[in-house]
Amino acid sequence: LDALSDTHFGITLVLGGRFNPPELQQRCQATPGWNRVEFKGWLSRAQYAQELAMVRAGLILFQRLSNHLDSLPNKLFEYMAAGVPVIASDFPLWRKLIEDIGCGILVDVTDNKAVAAAIDWVVTHPDEAQAMGEKGRLAVEREYNWSSQQRALLDLYHQILQDG
Repeated sequence: LDALSDTHFGITLVLGGRFNPPELQQRCQATPGWNRVEFKGWLSRAQYAQELAMVRAGLILFQRLSNHLDSLPNKLFEYMAAGVPVIASDFPLWRKLIEDIGCGILVDVTDNKAVAAAIDWVVTHPDEAQAMGEKGRLAVEREYNWSSQQRALLDLYHQILQDG
């Protein structure tokens, strides 16, 4: 948050969930940018949906670790389903998905200025950001949902049971 431009000083990071390990919360609270964080703690599904309805972008800023590179985090699809544009780590799998859909911005998470620039862009281009969010929502409605994926999963289970 400290890397954001002065013109967007009013930006707040809304953060939900739990810290793991718990000591990480104390370390984060001791940083200069913590005064721009609104920490909600653990949220129910209803509370989470209410928060998503009010945010400008969803952040998925995973570090470049082997178990992250090929992951498809639920949070990505939750943001898309809520019509929220994503700002996400630039991993090859995520790049293909996010660019194909047009639902967000990819960043190098090791570059604070790049992350801040993406946030600045979303704030200063609200119509384009809203269009990104809408593209994500439509992609979930059309393709990334249980109705469209259940047959593939059930076929996979059937194949595993026959081969096993």
